Amino acid sequence: MKQSFWKKILGYPPDFSLEARIFNATCLASAVVLFLNIFLNSLLGIQQLVVLMVTVFAIAVLCYYYSRFKKKWNTCIVVYMITCNILLIVNYKYNSGINGPSLLIFILSYFLTISVVPKKQYWFWITLNLVIVITLLAIEYIYPGTIKNTYPDNTSRFIDVGYTYLIIVFFIFLVTTSVRRSYYTERKLVEQKATELEYANATMNKLFSILAHDLRSPLASIQNYLEVLSEFKLNEDEKSSIQKELLNSTQNTQEMLANLLLWSKSQMRGVVVNMVKLNLKKSLETTLHIHQTVAAEKGIQLTDQLKNSIFITADTDMLQLIIRNLINNALKFTNPGGQIIVSADIIGNNCRIMIKDNGLGIPYEQQNDIFSLKTESTSGTKNEKGVGLGLLLCKEFTELQNGKITFESIPGTGTTFYVSFKLCQAINENDINEGQLVKKNQV
Repeated sequence: MKQSFWKKILGYPPDFSLEARIFNATCLASAVVLFLNIFLNSLLGIQQLVVLMVTVFAIAVLCYYYSRFKKKWNTCIVVYMITCNILLIVNYKYNSGINGPSLLIFILSYFLTISVVPKKQYWFWITLNLVIVITLLAIEYIYPGTIKNTYPDNTSRFIDVGYTYLIIVFFIFLVTTSVRRSYYTERKLVEQKATELEYANATMNKLFSILAHDLRSPLASIQNYLEVLSEFKLNEDEKSSIQKELLNSTQNTQEMLANLLLWSKSQMRGVVVNMVKLNLKKSLETTLHIHQTVAAEKGIQLTDQLKNSIFITADTDMLQLIIRNLINNALKFTNPGGQIIVSADIIGNNCRIMIKDNGLGIPYEQQNDIFSLKTESTSGTKNEKGVGLGLLLCKEFTELQNGKITFESIPGTGTTFYVSFKLCQAINENDINEGQLVKKNQV
């Protein structure tokens, strides 16, 4: 809450540079200090400084406004620096010269200059600061009567110098704190970008691996099948066997391409999520029917135990893609004669969909990375190929629908995937955002 307040006052890092944020803070602090100095100089009886500080106070407020809200930082800093130098010269004359706190204020001005001015103006303002100080000291030394001691007594001088010291300490603390906070913020951003870059490189390597191997291999198999069919005379059984293998290779390749293209699209352009009320059984009826045919060809029993009374809030296409990928995965790693059960139960306000198989299971060493690109694709019980994107898609698309996906697996015994969505009755109609565009982070 506190950080958000200061970001709102000084400017948000993406829109304002570090120097601009420090300048905004300096303008605000200057306005506060000048406002207090108006009363201090009134008490000390230095009316010339009172008039000057009222003017400079107004300029500091205007500089903050135009820098923070109009983003005229470069113009404002020129106006601010000119005003500061004029103030310092007049303050030196009417505030007892070297006997007053003016030199301390010049040091503060020098510190602020090296903290906020742009690089192209850097040496100009530093040089100007040094020239003004040397000139004022020379004038006071050569012409002692030019600058008079304006303090009515020694106590006033001590109060003014002590007060000025506190103001300078406050400004230095303000600037250095802003620099340190911004430094840590920028360092975190750099570390985050480095992590994202590392992930992007891993993703790129994974995609190249897919294109170089996992897609080339099935295409080469299809080519070999076609060459055999065209060059050799085969009996009907051999032709039928090759045609089945050819069909399987084509289906697997099509599935891999669909997952690859869909995942790539989701990474680059974002995904449209259309959350609506769904009857779970009816939404998955066609998907399950198609896969029951595929399962029967492999000698696997795919059982639908979904109830017709369950309604959830989800995106139809995404839900079907998730369940399709999980069933494909179960079919891939289940031996002929095995069983896959699709069921659902209700836990609180959620519907938990379960896809359970008694197949090969997931090796323990791969389970931590199963939903990422780090995992290597493995061949199924009939050498079915995959690209390792199916489960990653399932996780990302489930989370885009505010769902959750988990699994349990024992190598050699089987795997159960759990996908949870909100029950439609459990949420408000206002929470169902039809046609909501969800933009994911770019990698």
